[in-house]
Amino acid sequence: MIKKIKNKKTILVIEDERSLLLAIKIKLEKNDFKVITSRSVERAFSTPIKKITLSSVELALKHLEELEQVDAIWLDHNLLGEEDGLDFVTKFKANGGKWSTVPIFVVSNTASADLVKTYKKLGVNHYYVKAEFRLEKIIEEINLSLDIKKKKI
Repeated sequence: MIKKIKNKKTILVIEDERSLLLAIKIKLEKNDFKVITSRSVERAFSTPIKKITLSSVELALKHLEELEQVDAIWLDHNLLGEEDGLDFVTKFKANGGKWSTVPIFVVSNTASADLVKTYKKLGVNHYYVKAEFRLEKIIEEINLSLDIKKKKI
């Protein structure tokens, strides 16, 4: 009997709280995601193999072009370092490259109406307030969104 190999979806998680980042990673892996993690925009795309320390979003975007696949991004607003989630989304979407259509899901406790509106204008797919959603529900909605996107292609 030949076993089918299921293609795992890859998700980049950018979250500054170490314990929460670990919990998100574990939950996503249990839901069959391949997970890339970072606690800051500057290090979002550094890889253990290359030992790169990225000093800006521009360098991160250049490094992203070397990755084979990222299916979705889980992004916190407040991050370590000088840049926040808005900086990431602004430059990520402005790049216009092959990654500009990757769905971004902001998961943050910072949720003023103006901030959410700004993220939505920049093209973020969904904005979740951490305190109002369980990890399982967010993951379920991300999976649904990726399945819908896959059917459109």
